[in-house]
Amino acid sequence: MVRTKRVYEPASAADGTRVLVMRLWPRGIRKGAVDLWLKELGADLGNLRAYNAGRVGWPEMRRRYLAGLGREPAKSALARLKAMGKRGRITLLCSCKDEARYHRSLLRRKLGVLGALAILSSVAAGWSLAVGPVLASAEHEVQYRYTVLGYVRDAAGRPRAGVGLEVTRQKTGFSYQGETDSSGLYAIVARLADESRGERLLVRAGPASLWVTTRFDPRDHASERGTRVDFAGDRASEHADLFQSTLTRFLAR
Repeated sequence: MVRTKRVYEPASAADGTRVLVMRLWPRGIRKGAVDLWLKELGADLGNLRAYNAGRVGWPEMRRRYLAGLGREPAKSALARLKAMGKRGRITLLCSCKDEARYHRSLLRRKLGVLGALAILSSVAAGWSLAVGPVLASAEHEVQYRYTVLGYVRDAAGRPRAGVGLEVTRQKTGFSYQGETDSSGLYAIVARLADESRGERLLVRAGPASLWVTTRFDPRDHASERGTRVDFAGDRASEHADLFQSTLTRFLAR
């Protein structure tokens, strides 16, 4: 699980492994407040100065940062972070105040996309829902995949790439993040227990959002669980009946 936090916020036990993702060490922060410093995942200082000075806008800053994640040494650092996220909770730290428009949120989203693709790829390889369930130590219950996927398009029906989405559990407040690909498709994999049937999830894409209710047979650990939520302009709609066919098309790509 991956969460984000401003490095100046108080540390807590819920943070798990605290990872600093800045090129320069933040002023006033002692070394013991951070478990790992991955400076390679910080925003390029030249790009950051240009953005803060208003010479480049957020879309260009976002493009440059994500492009940089595909090059070394950031690429190896990202793989290391992804592996850490599989083993336990990590919290990404940087000094920026604006959570929505700084690189730690982009990094969390990127990890969410990579995690969803890895999990769904295991489905394509023949793994069932019941393979490798997760025991949630905080809740002492076994959790299974619950996938929310769909398309994000503008009001004219054109696909929107690079849109960040978030699925938030009403019960715990915990959120999972993802991002659309070039076709406007997204897939976000949450973890829910059998007892979570009927729980409400808030699916959000920018200002548009929709509450959905989880529906599945808690006795069935073979079928994939999930729903499809589409966004068109500022409207959101659920199409649970299209979930399985959409998932099948996604895995066949």
